[in-house]
Amino acid sequence: MSEIGSRIAELIDALMGFIALIVTPDWGALIGLLPLFIVPIVALWFFSTGAAWSLMALTKPRASLRPVDAAPQAAERDAAGLPIYPAGRPYDARSAQIYPIGALRSLSGEPLQMGCPGCGAVRLAELSSCTACGMEIRLRGRVQLARPAGPPPGGAARA
Repeated sequence: MSEIGSRIAELIDALMGFIALIVTPDWGALIGLLPLFIVPIVALWFFSTGAAWSLMALTKPRASLRPVDAAPQAAERDAAGLPIYPAGRPYDARSAQIYPIGALRSLSGEPLQMGCPGCGAVRLAELSSCTACGMEIRLRGRVQLARPAGPPPGGAARA
């Protein structure tokens, strides 16, 4: 029995030593292992956040740009039938058409004219300042944001 008793005593001592390691660990060694647990978690967080932001940047819907009035419009006429040209808008007197802001040449390639909004003097649309009053006009073509007509296809829209 002494041999069995000594084996049981060794087993109980080993079990108590193991329980003592769990209950009262070596805190210095555990603190030394802490970077091995924190570094992968932080790296995983940075990777997943970067992947999520990249995915969002690639798949988010974008606004599409289209010109507001790309084609020339016919000028309005007064009671005598003469065309009325608005000041500050380029126009072609031969075809009585008003062109979009920023246009310099007609569809046939002729230079467009423009009435000065300050003094009413007619000048070429290519000139940046009025030859009569010196008013500087720098107009650029207008652009309008086009929103989608409805929700994107798929998802709840399909149901």
